[in-house]
Order: sequence, then structure tokens, then C-alpha cells
Amino acid sequence: MGCLLKTQTSAADPPHLPPPAGAPPSCSPLPEVGSRPLRDLVTHDLVSAQLSDTRNGARSNSFQNLKHPPNVPTPPPQVNRYLPTPMAPSPPAPFLLLLALSGLAVAAAQFPFPPPQLTNASDADALRAVFKQWGLGYGATATTPEDPCLKKVWFGSLARNASIDCSCGDSTLPCRITHLNVTGYRNLTDFPPALFNLTELVSLDLSNNNLSGQIPPGIANLSKLETWHFNNNQLNGPFPNGSSGLRSLQSLWMFDNYIEGTLPEFIANFTNLTDLRIYGMKLQGPIPKKFSNLINLEKLMLGDLDGRNSTFDFIANWTNLSTLSLRKCGITGELPNMLSNLLPNLTYLDLGSNNISGSLRLLLPYKNSSLYLGGNNFSGNLPSEMVQSSRPLDVSYNPLLIGILPDNPAGQKWSINYIGTSIDASRTTNSENLTLLNCLHMKGCDRTFYNNLITSCAVNCGGKQTTYPDSLSNMFYDDTSDLGASGFHVNSDRQWVVSNVGSDPLTLSNSPGVVNESQVNLGTDLPELYRTARTSRSDLWYYVVGLSNGKYTVQLFFAEIVIESELNSGPGRRSFNIDIQDRNIKTDFDITKEAGGFGRPTNITHEATVDNSVLKIHLYWNGRGPRAIPYEGAYGPLVSAIRVFLPEIPPNNSPPPARPEAAPHDNKRRGVVAGIAALCIAAAVISSSVVYLWWKWVSLVKHPNT
Repeated sequence: MGCLLKTQTSAADPPHLPPPAGAPPSCSPLPEVGSRPLRDLVTHDLVSAQLSDTRNGARSNSFQNLKHPPNVPTPPPQVNRYLPTPMAPSPPAPFLLLLALSGLAVAAAQFPFPPPQLTNASDADALRAVFKQWGLGYGATATTPEDPCLKKVWFGSLARNASIDCSCGDSTLPCRITHLNVTGYRNLTDFPPALFNLTELVSLDLSNNNLSGQIPPGIANLSKLETWHFNNNQLNGPFPNGSSGLRSLQSLWMFDNYIEGTLPEFIANFTNLTDLRIYGMKLQGPIPKKFSNLINLEKLMLGDLDGRNSTFDFIANWTNLSTLSLRKCGITGELPNMLSNLLPNLTYLDLGSNNISGSLRLLLPYKNSSLYLGGNNFSGNLPSEMVQSSRPLDVSYNPLLIGILPDNPAGQKWSINYIGTSIDASRTTNSENLTLLNCLHMKGCDRTFYNNLITSCAVNCGGKQTTYPDSLSNMFYDDTSDLGASGFHVNSDRQWVVSNVGSDPLTLSNSPGVVNESQVNLGTDLPELYRTARTSRSDLWYYVVGLSNGKYTVQLFFAEIVIESELNSGPGRRSFNIDIQDRNIKTDFDITKEAGGFGRPTNITHEATVDNSVLKIHLYWNGRGPRAIPYEGAYGPLVSAIRVFLPEIPPNNSPPPARPEAAPHDNKRRGVVAGIAALCIAAAVISSSVVYLWWKWVSLVKHPNT
């Protein structure tokens, strides 16, 4: 049997009761813990528990359940030190946990602690400086900005984006900023120096802004970049040599700028590249032969190169390449004999507007791909197997190309544009249309075919036939035919032809080329002319055929009804060139800028000479402007209507211009009137002076002494 705990007492302690009969022997005193006996520690804990229970209305002695007679005072409790002191019941564990959490909450409210900083401090400072200089949210906030790697997105949409991403793989280290996207801000004009302190960046997208000047050499600090997009800006000067160290690059977009000089050869060192796009700038060729080192390419889009010509010696064994666009690169010579072995997986090939010769038979393995081969010197027979109804084929303006088009499939038509070739299309079109097509490429325009030569013509581009008897003297022809990605249409009166070439290489979608925005408020008395339009993703031609020779007035009608953007501030922007009779009349033509806003009409009037019965109008994309705002493929030329007439037979009225300006003869008339008025005033002043002097002289003569 165990012993009873006997506590030590001092002289001041009251005498205690003797142990009851049969009680076990007392134990030795409790050992001391530190400077205090273990008894004191245990007693302190027990007393604390008893006090706690007393405050909650609980009795703590062992006699709390005894009943006493009324009016008899309860004797004080006797403490038997040989009996174990009763323990107070412990509060339940959930109650203690709740109590602890409540205490923490109160403490946090009274003494708030700053949230933990996830982002590396130097990265956060650099981003804050960049955003502050650009006037974006993070740099402009109060004294306690949000943690960048917690915030991540300040603005996100297809047209405008300001966001980051971070790498937080190691929990023992702060997060590093690895992705920075700031796109669609036309007020951004320069590179903040702090940008190049974000040395852990692997992706930097600054496209569709208004950055100008040269690319700073600090770009060399971002040696870990894998994605670098700075397309659709106003950058100029040469491509910086410091960027030659960016050997981790996988995607490089630098189109639609004013960068000049020779196409940099050091790009060939970026052997990890899978996507390279360089066009719409002022670079010069040739394409470096060392580009053959880029064996991982999947998309290669080069274009608009001046200077020295190129050959195909830069093409290597690019087994992953699916998209190849080399438009306007000054390429000469013939196609490589083993092209299909070098490029086995091509689905899109654009070689337009070069000087390539030879046979098209080498391209027969790509018969199921989208092929744009116009504006070259291909010769020989066109393989009939290449002509498809489901895939576009452009061979226009290859004057030496011959062959016979196969019969049209039932209920379908071939998706081919062969204007300007010597291909026999007698199986697919009637003799009258053949005669007209012969006129277009001057193979032998039989003017006797037209009994009555015309002196005017008008087309409602993309819209239905429309007549304005009170405003315009012309009927505007219907132009709603679906031309696909490569095709043309001859109107029923055989007075005009419309031709289209182009599809978006990234979506491979075929647009009908007609847009209709009936909800646009155009603010003109001729809305039907401007609510519809014809567009193209590359080249759009209109031919007026059978004109009497002479000097004509050509009017082109425009209104931007697709790319809705704030003037000079939004990221959307359409840009294209215009030629009339093979002479350029407009470069980088921006409808919204010319008209002063979205949905506003503007017109171009030009004089042109016709000496072979044909007037040719060519509108074509120049590689500039965003390709995907407000949707993928929203770029290239757009025209609302066309009208041609002899100035000797002017129309009754002309559409009011978007911004009326005084005609030169009105200014001259006002100048003449102002001159006459000035002379009259001067004459009146002189006359008055003469009369006054004469009167004064007469007075002096009559009254000499006055």
C-alpha cells in the first residue's frame, strides 16, 4: 500500500489532525526543484486551479455536498494533510485551443505585424521603379504596396496586359520575378533602367506599346530570357550587339518597328529558337547563311528586306518547321531540289513578291498546304494536283506559268488565284471572262470586245448594290462574293474585277473578306457605303476594265469599323499601303488616324491616267500593325467603296469629307476679296486726306490774317 503525501510545515502552520487509524505511513518530504520544493510547485498549481473553479462558481473542498441544519454555521473546513488534495477538473482541450486563438487574434489586432514578403527585395524594388516610371498601378500605390508575387496581375485582357509571374520553387528563398508582360499601353515610350535589374526574367513581352529610340544595351543583363517580344513599337536604330548573348532565347518577335541596318547574323547563335518573326521594318538583306544553325525552328517569318538579294542557302534540315513566310525578302534563284526532305512538315509557305524561278513541281509534296507563290518568275506547267478546293493556292503574276486548270468539282470552285499568268482556264470560266482576264495581264486585251467603252464605275466594297440618286451620279455595284484566301470575282457586267490573296499563317483560317457593322454610328448621310467593307490579310486588287482612255479621278472611301481604338492611345492600329496604276500614293495608311476616330469616314482622291482600258488599284499589308486586336487576323487593308469617273463629267455631288477643308479656289477667291477691300479702304483714306488738305488751303487763302 502506498504512503500518504506529507507536506512540510512551518512554525506558523496550524496543527493538523492526526492520521486516521489504519492510515499508511507518511512519506519523506518532496525533493526540491531549483530553489523551490516540488511541494510548492504542486500546491501552486492546485491552488490556481481551485481559484479558477471558485471564480466559475464551483466548490473546491471535499465537503461541498454536506447538508447543515438551518441557522447552524458551517464549521471551517479541516485540512488533513495526509489525504491527497482533490484536483480541479481540467477544461476541455477544444476550449483551450479556442481561448489561445482568441488571444492571438486580440494580440494581432493590438500589435499588427506586416505580412511576410514573398518577393525578392531587389526584384520588388526594380519592378516598383519600372511601374512608377510607366505610370502603372504597383509603382503608384501608397507606402505599403502589395507584394508583387501575391498580386501578379494588375490588368489583363487581350488588348492590354500588365502582369508578372514568379518562381517560388525553394521555400527557403524569396520568390524571383521571372515573367513580365506589359502590352497595349500607347503611353509607354521608353525603357526604365531598372527593367534590366530583373535578371531572373525568362519572359519579357513589351509588344503593342509606343516604345521609341534604340534598344538599350542593358538588355544583355537579361541573359536568361527565353521569350522576348517587342513587336509593334516605334523602336529605331540598329539591333544592339549586346543582345548577342541571349542564347537561351526560344521566341523572338521584333516586327513592326523602325530598326535598321543589316539583318543581324548573330541571331544564328540562338540555336534554341523555335519562333522567329522579323518583318515590317527597315532591315536589309541578305538572309545570313548561318541561319541554317537554327535547327529547332517551328515558325520562321521574315519579310520586307531591302538591299542585297538572298538565296535559299540558309535553309537546312528543319524537320520541326511548320510555318515559313519569306515575303519580300529579295530571294532569287530556284527552289532547292531536296526542299521537301529539308522541310517535311510544312503546312504554310509564303514566298510571295520575290524573284524566284524554276518549276513548281518541287512543291508538289506540299499540295495539301497553304501556298502563296505570287509575284515571282516561276515557269513551266502548273501541276494539276496542286489545285485544291480546300487549300489556297496563289500563283498570280507569274507571267511565264502555263498549264490547264482541271474541271471544277461539282458544286465547288478551285481556291486558286491565277490572274497575271498564262494558265488556260477555259474549263472553269466562259470565253467572255477569259477575254477580260487577258486584259488584266496584258496578254492581248481585245478592245473590240467592248462595244461601248465606259467613263465611270463605282463599287460598294463588301456591300450590296446601292444607288444614291440625290447625292451621287453612280450606282455602286454589289461586292459581297466570298473570295476565300486566294481567289477573284468578275462582276456580271464585266466592268470590274476584285482579287484577294492572304490568310493568317497562325490560324490558317479563311476569311470571306467582307465585314458588316450595322451598329456603328458613322455620322454621315451615306451610311450604306461605310457600314460594309472588304478586307484582306495580304493583297487586295480592284481592276476597272473597259475604260475609255484618259485622265480619271479615283475616289477611295474608308471608315474603320473593326479595330475600335482610342485615337493615339489604344493598342489596335491598321496600317497598309495603296498603289494606283502601279504607283504608290499612300504608305502606312491608318484609317482611324486619317479620319480622326473610329467609325468616322475619310476619302482619298487621286488623279490617274488610263491608256490601255484598265485601271488597277492595289491595297496591301506592309507588315505593320497588331495582328490579333480585337481578334486573330484583324490586320491588312480595308476599303469601303471605290468610284472612278472622268473629271470632265463630274458627279452631281461628292460625299462630305470627314474633316472639311477649304478648296484652293475658295482660298484664292477670299484672298482676292480681301485685297480689293484693302485697296478700297486705302483709297478712302487718301481721298479724305486730299479733301482735308484742300479745305485747309482754301481757308488760309480766304482768311490770311486769321
